[in-house]
Amino acid sequence: MELILDNVWKRYATGWILRELSEHFHHGQRIAITGNNGSGKSTLLQILSGYLSPSKGKIIYNHEGKKIDRDHIYKYLSISAAYSELDEELSISEIFEHYKLFKKLRVDTLNEFLEITGFVGHKEQQVRYFSSGMKQRLSLGLAFVMDVPLLLMDEPTSFLDKEKKSWYSEMMEQYTSDKLVIIASNDDHDIAGCDYRLHL
Repeated sequence: MELILDNVWKRYATGWILRELSEHFHHGQRIAITGNNGSGKSTLLQILSGYLSPSKGKIIYNHEGKKIDRDHIYKYLSISAAYSELDEELSISEIFEHYKLFKKLRVDTLNEFLEITGFVGHKEQQVRYFSSGMKQRLSLGLAFVMDVPLLLMDEPTSFLDKEKKSWYSEMMEQYTSDKLVIIASNDDHDIAGCDYRLHL
């Protein structure tokens, strides 16, 4: 996956939040997006995901020598962020089966997914009964195991304890070496191993 930001600007009613962003990201990179609160980190991730449109400029997506239309980029990415909420009325098993309908996964069975995410014994529990940390871990687990070339994460360990932050690091090593990974965060643990930092 190759991402080209061509003079990207974003404006809200209160004014410009992103200005003159021109960057080139490619397959195998880990990119950290840092900056103060309100600097546009989450907004930029939402633009990259196709959820928001830039006010000026454009994003170019290329994958395996083919240009990907912005309207179809969702097929090529996974995302873990507060604004990509899970359906809390569903159980883990129902969510897993639902995701399998739309994206190829790098795990073969529900039991394998439960093992690697630490949710053995919770498969029929509705997500609404989970703690914030459990919800974040489930969201991250799903994002990691999707067989897609682009992974976007917004403050991925904000609700994880020390043990689960180690789990996050292990999942990063196991499931992202062949992806373009873009992480919006100021937490050193989140962005450890990133080979490029874009400060907004």
